[in-house]
Amino acid sequence: MTTTEPPSVTQFQELVVDPRRRHAEYATMVPRYYQLVGDIYQQAWGASQHFAPYRSGQSRAEAITALEHDLADRAGIAAGDRVLEVGSGVGGPACTVAARTGARVTGVDLVPGRVRAARRAARERGLDDRVSFHVADATRLPFTRAAFTAAYSFEALCHVPDKARAHAEVARVLHPGGVWSGYDWVRADSAGTSRVVETICRAHGVAALSTLDELHRDLMAAGFTDIHVSDARTLGDWEANWVLLEELLGLLPPPEQRQPVLGMMADGGRALCDGARSGEFLIGHWYARRPGRTA
Repeated sequence: MTTTEPPSVTQFQELVVDPRRRHAEYATMVPRYYQLVGDIYQQAWGASQHFAPYRSGQSRAEAITALEHDLADRAGIAAGDRVLEVGSGVGGPACTVAARTGARVTGVDLVPGRVRAARRAARERGLDDRVSFHVADATRLPFTRAAFTAAYSFEALCHVPDKARAHAEVARVLHPGGVWSGYDWVRADSAGTSRVVETICRAHGVAALSTLDELHRDLMAAGFTDIHVSDARTLGDWEANWVLLEELLGLLPPPEQRQPVLGMMADGGRALCDGARSGEFLIGHWYARRPGRTA
């Protein structure tokens, strides 16, 4: 199948219905997912396709930018640093972090079309001299040991089955003392393979959702120290995300008139809202440091 011939929703759903196939064939599943939904995401969410906590009176754009700035500030990213973004999508966070800090940001993503879109975004913002993007797998990063001074990710590792290996790869390419931080989709300990969690995974091309404890365990196994893992609701109010998502779902045609891809996205969106409000679905936040002195 070529990149100019998107898979059908039926083909995609046949792949994701079996959790074993989601794990074994994720390198096919994730690009197929974004072939189906990428343009719709771009129209609805822009260049930063992640959620954020809201402060009083903030717009979505302001909340997103504030979260990206906050991550860069907490990680101590500064001018001249070499920074890695894992799962860089269509380039929004990388461009924001580079503009905020003066750092050189390298983004990696599994989906070639999203890498091309990210490169366009960097050119349009006049940042292509400091921001670059590459097609790569988070579990096999194409960089030498200690290539970066910091690394981060926004809601991307959920697509990766072997999250432990991804964290270990980030540890390998970080300088001693380098910070690894970010956000990811996780499930509550009690959620297990609940209907809501399984719907989220199937509708979003997600291999599986870890728990916060599993996230902490994977960071420890990768050799990180100074580990802080938390439910991101401690950082602010996330309810506005679900309200906005419901508003967007309300703009869709009636179910009987929807294209199949919109039906799949509607099911996934409702599952996110339901899971967030029931506590089965969470946004997890982590901050960790590779041992040793900063170079």
